[in-house]
Amino acid sequence: MESNPLLPLPEGMHIDQIQASENEVSITVIATHPTCCCPLCSEPSCSIHSHYRRRVRDVPCGGRRVQLVLCVRKFFCCNPLCEQKIFTERLPDLVLPWAKMTIRYCQQLTSIGLATCGKGGTKLAARLGMQTSRQTVLRRIMDLPDLPGGSILYLGIDDFSFRRGCRFVWRRIANVRHKSPSMSRHPFGNPNEQPNPPQSWSVFNKTDARSVWPAMSR
Repeated sequence: MESNPLLPLPEGMHIDQIQASENEVSITVIATHPTCCCPLCSEPSCSIHSHYRRRVRDVPCGGRRVQLVLCVRKFFCCNPLCEQKIFTERLPDLVLPWAKMTIRYCQQLTSIGLATCGKGGTKLAARLGMQTSRQTVLRRIMDLPDLPGGSILYLGIDDFSFRRGCRFVWRRIANVRHKSPSMSRHPFGNPNEQPNPPQSWSVFNKTDARSVWPAMSR
């Protein structure tokens, strides 16, 4: 069976079988590339060692969970100088090595996490037919690469105490491309008794950011 428009697959992969239940769709996918390159030496090989099945989660379809059953092959490396004698074929356009979910599934989880949060993203994903956890959503956000730094125009400051009267901490919230807030111990102890910390931070980081420092409630 050729690739279905509702389930786009990379070139060289075809749908072999579809099994649907009330809440889940299981799709068996096979790879038809005649050769595969060794991940260590990049030498192409057509000598098949064995087959095995790999199960990964994919984006939902019609509100039902989708599980891909990938029929993956193992090849012999034809390079006698290569240390990798047997290797598994890679599917870089569909799933990363050792991953339990497809690339597009991870991208959707990241988008949900950026739009909501960990716990809220879990609830929204469940309504969309995606089974995940709060830790997974947060981990997908933390795995995003850091964007190149830019000039900070406004620097928001928030401070609080873990325990009444001691251990003051403060966090910086910059408005540069959704920069994640950072948290650190208050460098001056009690912020009511020492100079303004944002000024020291701006001098240390060589920026002219305008800052907002809320007054501590007494």
